Amino acid sequence: MATPSPLFRDACLAALLLCLLVCTPVLAHNATEMGVAPDQYDQGIPVYWPYHAALMTVGIVLFLGGFAVMRYHLTGNWYRNHQRLQEVGSLAVVAALAIGIYMVQLSGATHLREVHGYLGAGTIVLILATLGLGLAIVRNPGIGKPARRAHRWMGGIAIALVALNIALGLSMMPSILAQ
Repeated sequence: MATPSPLFRDACLAALLLCLLVCTPVLAHNATEMGVAPDQYDQGIPVYWPYHAALMTVGIVLFLGGFAVMRYHLTGNWYRNHQRLQEVGSLAVVAALAIGIYMVQLSGATHLREVHGYLGAGTIVLILATLGLGLAIVRNPGIGKPARRAHRWMGGIAIALVALNIALGLSMMPSILAQ
């Protein structure tokens, strides 16, 4: 088993520090402060957040599995397994985003008012760009090392951002459940 490079270690430490800075005190997330009637709020976020959270969890688990299969060649057909795990993980995360948009809409709240929403939207764009680059690499085998290196970095950053956004979402849960 290979040891992680110092750059990878430093990137993980920076991501952890960023997570601690961003996730510590989250602004209150309740119906009154969002300017929404409590009975309308109760129709969306408190009802659908478990589905949103479950799909995000499935997505991050599949992303990590795809990363492990790719990094350590855990199976004989590692390349195909990596592709499938990342594709299904991406579908789960995009579905979680759709549920997130739907539940906020049902609650009558405005979209993209928290860091969690902005980071989620940006992460989805990065995930789709990573998938697109991976598809370009498959369709054009001579694309070269720089594209493969960019694909690996984009995938690692996407996984870190999904994990960070899950932590942000979990930090919002006490105020959501207190409704």
